[in-house]
Amino acid sequence: MILSRYLMRAFLARFVGLLLGLVLFLQTLDLLAQANEVLAGGGAPLDSLLRYVMLRVPSLVETVAPLAGLLGALTALVTLAKNSEVLAMRAAGRSVLSLVGGLVAVGSALSILLFVFSETVVVRTNGMLEDWRDAGFKPDGQMADGENSWLMEDNVFVRVGHVQRGGTELMNVRLLQRGGEEEITDIIDIDRAVWDVDHWALTGARHVGGTNLAPNGVAATPPGWVTQLRPEHFMRFASHPNELSLNALQEYVGNVAIGSRPQYFYDTWLHQKIAGPIVLALMPLLAAIAAFAHHRQGSAVMTIVWGISLGFLFIIIDNMILAMGQFGSLPPFIAAWLPLILFLTLGLWIVFSFEHTGART
Repeated sequence: MILSRYLMRAFLARFVGLLLGLVLFLQTLDLLAQANEVLAGGGAPLDSLLRYVMLRVPSLVETVAPLAGLLGALTALVTLAKNSEVLAMRAAGRSVLSLVGGLVAVGSALSILLFVFSETVVVRTNGMLEDWRDAGFKPDGQMADGENSWLMEDNVFVRVGHVQRGGTELMNVRLLQRGGEEEITDIIDIDRAVWDVDHWALTGARHVGGTNLAPNGVAATPPGWVTQLRPEHFMRFASHPNELSLNALQEYVGNVAIGSRPQYFYDTWLHQKIAGPIVLALMPLLAAIAAFAHHRQGSAVMTIVWGISLGFLFIIIDNMILAMGQFGSLPPFIAAWLPLILFLTLGLWIVFSFEHTGART
């Protein structure tokens, strides 16, 4: 029990130190790359750079946290193995699973904190940074009007040529009504739509195509737009999922989905919002595979290299499968959870094998 607590404290201390170091290093590189663009916005140089750093740091913390967890667990376990404490533990009949379980428990607690941090801080700062970037990094930071926005609401495709006045005025709108057999039943062009309390007031609305048009090109009913879309949708719903909370993402999926991308794209990210932080709990297990499998070789460097390679292999596979889910090649649940399930199964199998056979001991 004492050894487990010692290892958990060592892992946590190393995780915090590595996280701060990695964030500082990456933020320095990112600031060097973006400084000219930020300063071109015309704000006070120091204020603009500090504002950029404050908005960028949370995203970097979320990005490097799994890597810090992997390196923290690796260095803690390598130190344990280098001092022959693994051999002593095995000779005393101590369970490897108890040590690994302690690290995974700490990783799970950090995963919960990372999820809360992402939901409350990262999505907000990402949105603020993108709005500021769209405004050209100007000091007032006003949101720029959007152009050529595509949204989907149930079976209606909405294209907006220009979004003005915070989404309350839309120019050059086209509505494409999709029928039950995927055909376009009606196409409506709207020159201007203005939000009026609870509905859109249309100017220059007309039918221009679709299967519902009569032979003479005239529709039986006058153009109209019955919609649940509100002004904030046109300024927010083109956002990337990393700028949206879990609750906001749920508005993109369901029977009546609204968004600028296909529903499976948002459904994949809905699962990824939960699966992503859990990666931090998996990293100590990957570190344990490297450390326990190589603790007799006597090379701490090779153990760390092997562990980092395993971690990067997971990240590559995870990103590839996630991309397949975003493009609809895999079901959203599989795209988000398959890498975790595969590596968790592999890690548990190797640790159990080491526990019961004493592999490489």
